[in-house]
Amino acid sequence: AAAIASKWLGRTRLRSASAMSGIEDTPAALDSFIDDVNTGYEKVHRDFEEQFWGTKMGLKGGEFSVEKLNETKGKMEAFLSEEPRLEETCRWLKSDIANEEQTRTLKVFERTFGCYIMSDLGAKDLRKEITELEGTLASARGQMKLGAHLPGEGFKEMSSVQLRNRMSASASEEERRACYEGMKSIGAFVCANGFPELVKMRNSMARKLGYVDFYDYKVTQAEGFNKARLFEILDKLVDGTRDIVKSAHEALTKEKGKEASEPWNLDYMLQGSVTKKLDPFFPFEKAVERW
Repeated sequence: AAAIASKWLGRTRLRSASAMSGIEDTPAALDSFIDDVNTGYEKVHRDFEEQFWGTKMGLKGGEFSVEKLNETKGKMEAFLSEEPRLEETCRWLKSDIANEEQTRTLKVFERTFGCYIMSDLGAKDLRKEITELEGTLASARGQMKLGAHLPGEGFKEMSSVQLRNRMSASASEEERRACYEGMKSIGAFVCANGFPELVKMRNSMARKLGYVDFYDYKVTQAEGFNKARLFEILDKLVDGTRDIVKSAHEALTKEKGKEASEPWNLDYMLQGSVTKKLDPFFPFEKAVERW
């Protein structure tokens, strides 16, 4: 706490000294502020991303761990939630010094910082607990033995992407269903490893901040309007496409039988033959090499 207070006081004194010297509100000082924010955020974001992908992909080595993932995420969110940084952003926006490009950048800063700053202490504490639980769940999911019991092959370990691709392209319904069951097992696994508790904590945090639930909180932050407005938009989409989808479903089951609408059959019945014909040109096993 003393270290944080010292850093904040140092920044405050620096701004005060600059203001008294008459050099604070200049284009050069604004450039410096924007560069400092970008450089600082790049550092904490890169550290978090490295830990995120290192733990998600199960990379070996002591440099990747759930503890370090939580730590780097905490540092990134702490950087984005510093109120003095938002205050300085707003001050620059009101200064009439920023050009058009700088104004766009400052408005991005303003919106981003505003999304992370929480006035409710209970919500802040919950966010820390949520980060820890998210890390634990992600680690467990990364270590999950995922795959399918294929006919004649026994259990074959596959990623979720491989399972989905097999469901879309395999000519064997038995194999498609086995891959579907493999995909479905993810839901039971995450529910047994803390996901329901995570949902409750996220909703509780959002309500402390004045939102209906966590989804409302995320939609409002990302889109600038609440989930009620989002569902108004989506309802129009549903109403405008419901008859078309119903007709397409009826035509599919009439042509290929009721079994075509089963979840493990639907993708294949709609696109399986096309996927199979395209596979020689875009084989999945060559994806990384081509990328």
